[in-house]
Amino acid sequence: MRPSGFLKYRSGSGVNAHVLSPETHAMSPMSFVLFALILFSGIVTASPSQVSLTDDAIRPPKRAITPELSAYAQKVMDEYQTPGLSIGVVHFDKGTGKVETEYGFWGNKTEDGAKATNETLFVIGSISKAFTASAVGILMDDFAQGRNVTPLPLNVLRFTWDTKIRDLLPEYWNFTDRWITEKANVKDILSHVSGFPRHDFSYGLSDTPADLASRLKFLPPAFELRERWMYNNQMFVLGGLIVETYSKQSLTSFVTSRIFKPLGMNDTSYDAAVEEESGCLSQSFARGNGTARRIPLWMGPSSEALLAAAGGIVSNTIDMNKWLAMLLNNGVDPTSNVTILPTSVYDTVTTAHALVLGRALMPSLSMLGYGLGWMRYSAQGHEVIVHGGGLPGFLSEIGYFPDDGLGVVSFINQNALEVNTLVLNRIVTDVLGLREGANIVAPTPPTFRSSATTEQGNSPNFGQTPRPVGDHCGEQTPPLPLEAYAGTYSHPGYGSFTLCAPSTKTSTCKELFSNYTTVFPSQPAEYLHAAWPRVWFSHLRVKFHYSSQNRHAVYLDPLTLFPNGYGKDTSPFAFPSVLDIQYPAAFVEDGDGRIKGLALPNGFNDIEPISPILDDRLEESSFLYFEKLFE
Repeated sequence: MRPSGFLKYRSGSGVNAHVLSPETHAMSPMSFVLFALILFSGIVTASPSQVSLTDDAIRPPKRAITPELSAYAQKVMDEYQTPGLSIGVVHFDKGTGKVETEYGFWGNKTEDGAKATNETLFVIGSISKAFTASAVGILMDDFAQGRNVTPLPLNVLRFTWDTKIRDLLPEYWNFTDRWITEKANVKDILSHVSGFPRHDFSYGLSDTPADLASRLKFLPPAFELRERWMYNNQMFVLGGLIVETYSKQSLTSFVTSRIFKPLGMNDTSYDAAVEEESGCLSQSFARGNGTARRIPLWMGPSSEALLAAAGGIVSNTIDMNKWLAMLLNNGVDPTSNVTILPTSVYDTVTTAHALVLGRALMPSLSMLGYGLGWMRYSAQGHEVIVHGGGLPGFLSEIGYFPDDGLGVVSFINQNALEVNTLVLNRIVTDVLGLREGANIVAPTPPTFRSSATTEQGNSPNFGQTPRPVGDHCGEQTPPLPLEAYAGTYSHPGYGSFTLCAPSTKTSTCKELFSNYTTVFPSQPAEYLHAAWPRVWFSHLRVKFHYSSQNRHAVYLDPLTLFPNGYGKDTSPFAFPSVLDIQYPAAFVEDGDGRIKGLALPNGFNDIEPISPILDDRLEESSFLYFEKLFE
C-alpha cells in the first residue's frame, strides 16, 4: 500500500528506485514538504512546481542515503550474508515543523529474489515495547482526563506509573518474595528492574498471555526489586494485560486505534501470519556457512497474542518514519498536529529510570540508562534514544537524536546484529559530522549481551554447535547408562520435557533420534534428547561434561531441528536458540544411586560468570531444579 502522492523514478542502472513522497503538514507555515529519497546514483531534485525555496528557507539537512552509503551498506550485507536491508531516515526541524524523509533498500525479501523496498514489512521485535509502554501511558491519561470509566480496584484511587502491580493484577502478582509482591509498580516492570531474569524458555507456542502470567509465581527472581536492571519480556506481557484489563479491549486494538491509525501507519499491524500470506512480509533467514538459509516465520498464529506486547509488531520503514517524526516532535504528529503521546507520557517513557551500565564503554559514550521501552545515553555530546529488536530471522534497530532532529530505523531479514549497527552508525556519523570509530547506535557491552543476543540476535550459524557458557573440558562417557537419565523432568514454572536415550523404545523417541541423526549424522552416541516445543526452540540436547566436583555435569543445548530443510533448500539443518548458548546443569542422585532430578545452577540465564562448581546441595542451591517424575 503506497501513501498518497507516491512517485517512483527508475535510476539509470535500473537496479533500484528513487522515491519522492510529498505530504501535507498542517502545523507548518509551509503547505508542502518534499521528501527526497536517495539510492545509489544520487539525489533526485524536485522541480519548482514541487517545492519552492526562498532566500529565507532553512538549508536542507545533510543527506543520509548517498551513493557512498549505498556501497557501504552493500559491502556490509555481503560480509554478513544478509539477504535484505531497508532503512528509513527522518530529518525534523522543530522551528518550522518541517519533516523530510529518506529511504534506502537493498537486496532481496524472498529466496526467489523479490526485491526489498521501503514498503517491505518486517517483524520489528522489541521495538514493539515502546508502543506497549506508550499504550499504558495513554490509558493512564484517559483515566486522568475522565475519558475512561472502567472501574479501577477499590484500593486504587489514581492509575499512575507508581500504581502497584499487585493492585492492578492481583490474580497474577503474588510471590513468596513479599517485597516484590507488595512494592513493584508499573514503572518497575516496564523499566526492567522487577528482579526477574528473562525466563524466556518457560513459555511455549500455545501459551496465552494469561498462561504466562499465571506461572510467574513459580519463577524465581534473580535479584531484589530495583536492585539491578535485567531485561524481561514477560513484564511487558503484563503491561499488555494491564491495557486489556482496564481499556476493555485487546492491546492490539488499543495500539491500532490510538497510535497506528492517527499516525497514518496503515501498513503496520500485529498480524505477521496474515502479512506473510499476503506476500508483503519479508521472508526470514539464518546466517550460515557462506550463505543465508531460509527459516520459517517464528511468530505464527499460535504465538502472536503471546508475543504482541513484547515484540509482535510488523511494520516497514515508511510507517516507522511517521513514528519517529512524532517522537522528534515530542509526542505530536507534525503532519496533523494531533497529540499522540501526551507530554507526561512522552517524558516518562523516554526518560531513563534504570541504570543499565554505570560506566561508559568508551570516552565518546555516556553511561547507559533505560526508560520504558527505550534506552537513553549520549554519544559525543549528542543525546540519543534507541532500542533494538528481533525474532529469529529478523533484526531491527531504531534511534533518534532529539536535539539534532534526526531519526533512523533499520530492518534486516537475518540475524546479524552487526549489519544494523554498522550501517546506522555510518549514517549518524556522516549526517551529524561526528568522529568516526565510535559506536553511536546500539551499544552492546558484554554485560548487556543477555538481552542484546535475544532481542537482537547473535548471528547463529545453522548446523554448528553453539558456544558453551563457563568452563568446558571436553565431553566424556556418562558414569551411568544413558537409560538411567532418561525420563520426564518437570518444573512448575517451566513445564515438563522427556529425555530420550538412544535405546528408548517409544515411537516418539525413535522419531526424535532419527531426526537428530539426519541433522547431525556424526554426533556422539552419548547424548540425550528431548522434544520440548518452546517459543524460542523446539528441542533440547544433553551433552555430558564433567568437573572434579560432580560426575554428572552436563550442558543443555537448545535448538530447532529442520530434518527436511526449509523453503527451496531441503537439506537438513539446525537453528540454535536465539541465545546461542549451552547451559551448565547436573543430574542429581538420590541415596540409592538413582537419578531424581536435573539442576541448573544459574537457570537458563547468562547474567553472571558461570562457575563449574557443583556442590552436594544442588537441589536446594540451584536457580532452577527439574524434578524427575516416576510412575
